[in-house]
This record gives sequence, structure tokens and C-alpha cells, in this order.
Amino acid sequence: MNRLVQRTKASLRFRMLVGMAVMLMPLIILGAGSLLASRSMIAALATVVQTGTDELRPVTDLQKLVLQAAMPPNDYIILGARSERALFDRLANETDERFRSLLASALFEEPQERTLVIAANAEWQVARRIGYEIFAIPRPAGSASAGARMKVFDEHINKAAELLGRLYDTVQGEIGLQQAHAEDVRRSMTVLLLAVFAGAVVIAAAAGVALSRSIIRPIRALQDGVVRFGQGDNSFRVVLKRNDEFGQLATTLNAMAERLEFDSLTGVYTRQAFHRRLRNEMDRSMRYGHRFTLLMVDLDHFKTVNDTCGHLCGDDVLRSVTMRLLKDLRNFDSLARYGGEEFAVIMPETAAAGARAVAERLREAVAFQPVTTSRGSVLPITISIGMAVFPEDARSEDDLIAAADQALYAAKEQGRNRVVQFEPGLPAARQHRSP
Repeated sequence: MNRLVQRTKASLRFRMLVGMAVMLMPLIILGAGSLLASRSMIAALATVVQTGTDELRPVTDLQKLVLQAAMPPNDYIILGARSERALFDRLANETDERFRSLLASALFEEPQERTLVIAANAEWQVARRIGYEIFAIPRPAGSASAGARMKVFDEHINKAAELLGRLYDTVQGEIGLQQAHAEDVRRSMTVLLLAVFAGAVVIAAAAGVALSRSIIRPIRALQDGVVRFGQGDNSFRVVLKRNDEFGQLATTLNAMAERLEFDSLTGVYTRQAFHRRLRNEMDRSMRYGHRFTLLMVDLDHFKTVNDTCGHLCGDDVLRSVTMRLLKDLRNFDSLARYGGEEFAVIMPETAAAGARAVAERLREAVAFQPVTTSRGSVLPITISIGMAVFPEDARSEDDLIAAADQALYAAKEQGRNRVVQFEPGLPAARQHRSP
């Protein structure tokens, strides 16, 4: 008897069979229909999970790898170190292999997706060839020819990264359609279950109540999770403390939410993910006695871009600035879109001097070359950066953000396109900064 009870608790299918056996034949037929609908819903949600896991991560990883591969030629022109050639060889080979995997993958068989992968690979191959031409120049420093080749190289790198970003957005759209399908299945499932429970009240009230407790509650919990995830709240977690199929699906959905922490426009961390990573870095810093620096980055006069060129151009600018920032950050630095045109950078184990040098490189990388939008507009863009160091400048999450924001406000007030480090006595940041 105890074994039967344990099996009933551990298996959704077994519970449904026991409940339907208590009912009369009409309820057995309705119960079978509810089982089929439940399996359809689980399959639809599992497709969303599998798509998010298998398609989005390889695309973002390849986009980062393409941007990383752009660094050795740049460093070679600046420093003239021949060792950069070996690093470029490794990154180029790894990038080629990733593109081959994407082209061979059955996950990107849709015509639009495949076209974007092929186009991005073509841009990368041109950039790769130019990169080796740059390494063939014996003394690149100060060479006009090297500078010209570097400009063309960067254009193809940026185009490849942009195409991969568009591929990311396309896959995200497909996931949205799959989520909508899962919601339709969920509605059908609810209607069918209501019919089952209505019949059970007349024929076998006790069996109907047991079945509702076994199925409706986890479905509602999963429904809440799908809706919250669809709204972009990836910090939400489905709580189902059970070992059956619904419990397994809840675990899978929670694992998917942990991965979908990236902004759909820029591909960097979302604000929610930023706060979690900031809290983790503060805990690590206090545990091991390390400093780290927080940068708050804001695009100057971005409202003017949206007002004069439109929001699509504004989106192009945000993506381009994001790629430039990523190129000059280390792999273990965390870049997040904090809101609108504002970004935040967490730089672990980095004190003020090193962080300022990186911040100046970021500022120069954005200001060095105007942004060319997909509609042909050429826009000069600059950024202002405020920086604060933990724990010297603040000892709490809110205070550290406020300190960096105060330094950012000071950078805006001093004329923009500059880096300002927090120090006591800086003017307090207003609630809404000027654009």
C-alpha cells in the first residue's frame, strides 16, 4: 500500500489513471483528452526551452567571438607585436569552426535565418582575409596603408556582428510565436479540464477534487511562469516542489530563465541580470578583500538622435555602441543595458587607475568613428562615463550605483564626452539628466 501511495505522489500519469478509474466511462474519455492536451502543452513549452537553449546561446557566443577576433589586428597596428598573429590564428580558426557549425546545424534551416548566417560568414571571411593582409605589413605603426586596411577590416567585423544580432532577434521572434502557441494550448487544456471536473462533481466528486489538485495548480504555476518570462522577467522562478513531469518542466523552465538574461536589442545583460551580478561581485569583493569598479555609461544627446532620425536609427546606434564597448572590455567584465541609452559595466578586481584607463579607451572607441545606421545616416556619437570604486566610494549596492551616477552627472555637466571619477563634493545627480 505504501508503495502504491509513493508511486501516486511521484507520477502525474499514474495519478490520472487512478482518478479516471474511479469515474464512469464518459469521464475516462474526457480524462484521456485532458492527458493528451497536457502532453501537448508540455511539448510546446519544451520546444520553447530547447529553442532558447540551442539557438540563442551559439549566436551570442559567435558574435562575441567575432568581436574578439578584431582585437589582435588592432593591437598589432598599435604595438607592432608579432605575437598577435598567433592569437588571431586561434580566434580565426575558432570563428570559422563556429560558422561551419551554424551552417551545418538543423536549427537554422529557416530561409531568413540561413541567409543571415551565410551573410555574416561572408563578412567574416572578408574581414579574416584583410586581417592577414594587415599582419603582412612589416611596420604597421603610423602606416597610412595599415590604417586604411584596419578601417575596412573593422567595417566588415561590425557588419558580421550586426548580422548575427539580427539573427538573434529573428530567433527571439520565433520563440515568441512558440510561447503564444503554448498559451493557446494552455487555454484549451483549461477548458477541457473544467469539463472533466464538472462531470466529476455529478459522478465522482472526490475523484474530481483530487484530479484538480493534481493538475490545475501546477498548470497555473507554469502559466504564471510562461507569462512572466514572456514579459522579460527572467528573475521569476516557478516553484513546484514535486518529482513528477510538471516538477521536471518547472525545473527546465527555471533553467531557461537563467539563460535568457540578455537584452534582445543589444545582446548584453539586462538590468535585472546586472543587479544580480553586482550583488554577487560585492559579496565576492567583501569575502576576498578585492576592489572592483562600476562604470555608468550614457550616450550623449541620444534623444536628439531619436527625434531627428527615428527610433530605428537609435536602435542601430545602441547596437553599434554596444559592440564597440564589448571590443574593449575583458571577457570577465560584465556589460549591461541599464535603461534606454544608459549602460553599466562591472569590472572585477580593478582599482581606480586601471578602470579609468579602460573607461578612456571605451570613450575614445565610441568617439573615434561616427556610427553609420542601416538607413545610411552617419552620426557622430560620444559617451559620458561616471566611475565609482567599491569599497572606497560606497559600501552598499544602492550607494555604489548612486556614486557612479553622480560622477556621470558631473561628466555631463562638465561638457560630456569625458570620464569622471566619483569624489566627495560632486554635485548631486538630478532625477532626470538632460539628454
